[in-house]
Amino acid sequence: MSQTVRRAIQVLGLIAEQPSSIEQIASFMGTHRSTALRTLQVLEAEHVVVRDAHNIFRLGRRVLSLANAALESIDLRTVAAPHLAKLNHEVGHTIHLAMLEGDTVVYIDKREARQTVRMYSRIGNSAPLYCTGVAKAIMAFLPAEDQGRITRGIDFVAHTENTLATPDAFLGDLRATRERGYAVDHLEHEPWVNCIAAPIFEASGSVLGSVSITTTILSCDYDTLLTMVPQLFETSRGISRELGWIDEADQGS
Repeated sequence: MSQTVRRAIQVLGLIAEQPSSIEQIASFMGTHRSTALRTLQVLEAEHVVVRDAHNIFRLGRRVLSLANAALESIDLRTVAAPHLAKLNHEVGHTIHLAMLEGDTVVYIDKREARQTVRMYSRIGNSAPLYCTGVAKAIMAFLPAEDQGRITRGIDFVAHTENTLATPDAFLGDLRATRERGYAVDHLEHEPWVNCIAAPIFEASGSVLGSVSITTTILSCDYDTLLTMVPQLFETSRGISRELGWIDEADQGS
């Protein structure tokens, strides 16, 4: 039974990325066509997948409904929405909202740039922990023991010549991020993308998520992006305050 459930989940992942025929799905599952079809028929009956006139399977309305319900239940996304819209209007670049889920950082909202070049990032996808701004902004403000534990589980891969591809380099960057209050991804994940990101805190003072401004090298140079840090801070702190976080600057005023 657990193997059947695992296969069904894997099939949904395949179809989400690329609508597929029964033959493609059977090949992916490593099973006979009839076995794959039985799995799909169960998913189809529950409206989790749907089959079109050409016998191509796609995600069904049940998945979309569940995904929307899950996202709507995240308070951070609701609270942050007007702040993201305001920042997007002010800077004109792509804005991401991410959240810590276990030991994973997941994109939970996004505002597209006004330019024609769009970011590939998708809501629901995880962000690589060591080479994206949204993830580093969260990692930098976790307790040291959590940082160490999570870092030990990272498979460091150099995506670009700027990628911090060793644990020591990554942990050093986290210390610098915590000191200045925001993270940077300077052509680390993709060779044409820069990003600055700031943490979002909940009432307890623990880091909950992060918000970022992301640009391409065609739309904005790195130095110009850094001039937007004050607007980024205004956004991250505004969201944090609505979640009950108390800014030390507010306490001193």
